[in-house]
Amino acid sequence: MINNLKILAVIPARGGSKSVPLKNLRKLNGVPLVEIAANVASEVKYIDRVIVSTDHKGIAEAAIKGGAEAPFIRPDELSGDSISDLQVLTHAILKMEEIDQCIYDIVLMLQPTSPLRTKQHIIDSLKILIEGN
Repeated sequence: MINNLKILAVIPARGGSKSVPLKNLRKLNGVPLVEIAANVASEVKYIDRVIVSTDHKGIAEAAIKGGAEAPFIRPDELSGDSISDLQVLTHAILKMEEIDQCIYDIVLMLQPTSPLRTKQHIIDSLKILIEGN
């Protein structure tokens, strides 16, 4: 927590992809992309909860291995090619606020396909958001 704000990190990672099937399980230096995202987010002490929003058991397992949680499986109607990030995030926020019985002040979306993101990138972004007006 930073400035008494509750922070949720959501890693959106569906299994189906027309162009690159199971791309979120593709490996970089032997580690699945979704696991890398979970690991980096889990290292940020300001984040209260790191979760993966997925429709795929293998992706959930890799995210859990990286330090995230998979408290729900994304419904099929939110797993197609035409589904927007907003729809996925809205579902994840509402589901987590129901599960955690709280309101999150900040939600971070951390795409697995940005594996060069560092802990410091996340911290700097949070500080700009909170302190930078």
